[in-house]
Amino acid sequence: MAKDDATDIMPMPAGQEIHPKGLLEAISFIEQNFSNELGGAILKETFLTTKQRLEFFEVGFRGSFMSGLISALLTPIAIGVIERYIPIFGDADPSRFDMVFAFMLAVGYSLGLAIFLAYASTKFVGGYTRAMIRNLLGGVVAGAVFKAILAFLGFHFLYFVMLSDANMQKGAQLLYKAHAPRNAVVSAYSWLYDFKPVFLTSAWFVLGVTLVFVLIPTTSMLLARVRNRKLIKAGLVHVE
Repeated sequence: MAKDDATDIMPMPAGQEIHPKGLLEAISFIEQNFSNELGGAILKETFLTTKQRLEFFEVGFRGSFMSGLISALLTPIAIGVIERYIPIFGDADPSRFDMVFAFMLAVGYSLGLAIFLAYASTKFVGGYTRAMIRNLLGGVVAGAVFKAILAFLGFHFLYFVMLSDANMQKGAQLLYKAHAPRNAVVSAYSWLYDFKPVFLTSAWFVLGVTLVFVLIPTTSMLLARVRNRKLIKAGLVHVE
């Protein structure tokens, strides 16, 4: 840390204000300023403007919501494979590898993103980077929760409304009127009737995955706060 206090506080020049457009860019800004803080620069939390806070929140929300929604839509397919309703790689009786592959299809991206965010959540020591991470994670959590609510309600709507017994019977009657083969209609009806509980399983599965997704980076940030206290107490870093 520099000994001259006049050089410790380093406001961001107006022409170099950070404006993250994507998740990777936001994390890059966090890493850069974390390095500055470790080097002794005191970057006050108030240097991060309201507009920038909203931009970090928006980036976190957008990245979490869009990726989470895609993963949620793949969940019924993955569970359908595991429960042997959907063949994978042309095999209706999946092996353990096939089932692990299907499971990772549903959770792989969310788990990878959560680990990536957990890494980014440790890159703070002063108020400036802490404010960046706090707003980024706020958006991530809000996006994940919103996605989970939509998926939970959507899957229940499919089960209780779209695929109700009355609607399925109406659908079968329409197929008969269209002169579809009786065997094909019966087979499709039976498969769909057996498959539709997968949507309820998927709804609760998405909630569980979302909880894990939120806990991983949040826990990482809390552990980083403990680390920072130890570093400050040992005199290895200095913050206001």
